[in-house]
Amino acid sequence: MCTVIIDFEPGRPWPIAVLGLRDEQPGRAWDPPGSWWPVLGDGVRGIHDREAGGAWLATNLDADGGPRAAVVLNRREDLPMPASGWVSRGVLPLQAVTTGVDGSDGRSARSWNLVELRPDRVAVTSWDGTSLRSVEVPPGLHVVTHEGPDHLDVPRVRRWRPDFVEAPAPTGPLDGATAASWEPWLQTLRSTTRLPADADEAVVRIDDHDGLRLASLSVTALSLGPQGAVLRNARLTEPGRLPDTFVWE
Repeated sequence: MCTVIIDFEPGRPWPIAVLGLRDEQPGRAWDPPGSWWPVLGDGVRGIHDREAGGAWLATNLDADGGPRAAVVLNRREDLPMPASGWVSRGVLPLQAVTTGVDGSDGRSARSWNLVELRPDRVAVTSWDGTSLRSVEVPPGLHVVTHEGPDHLDVPRVRRWRPDFVEAPAPTGPLDGATAASWEPWLQTLRSTTRLPADADEAVVRIDDHDGLRLASLSVTALSLGPQGAVLRNARLTEPGRLPDTFVWE
């Protein structure tokens, strides 16, 4: 299941850096970052799920109060389907960066964790089928998984969070003068692949769950600051395996 690594340093020109591993069924069609939802405005971009029409991660450069981003991760609770049917979790990042999350939609979706990012604030909201709850995430390095932020009972968090804490965090976008600042994180990510993709501690993963095979399909690099949001994405041509060279979209 998905893994999202966040560094939040309010004093930095780009206070937020995010490295995301998106895990999904390999056959499910999706599109790289783009303006796939014109009805929401020109500033809304994200990674588009063709099947349900929503987003895994979305950004909005024109949001009230400054740029925003949000990313949704699946949880593991097995919930009964509502009488009205499921609402796609992919609506939640889009709502988060525009109008705010609709609680009714959130409770009508399968269980989820939603990371909401602003230059001065990071929060994680969770729906486990019983309650909606939100926590503010303090400055520093955090690893979010299906259990939420920094759960050390998740093997890959316990194994690799110290390595990402030790690696210098990116100082700006994966472009231009600050592009090289992403190398310590990317090298740390590569170091995780000495484990097989189906290992409990793997970050780049293949995961069989509830009769479905999920695999890491892309790596996402996001920088967020008062001046904007820069989102880059590299597709994994072989699910669950990093390429020799990232091709950033």
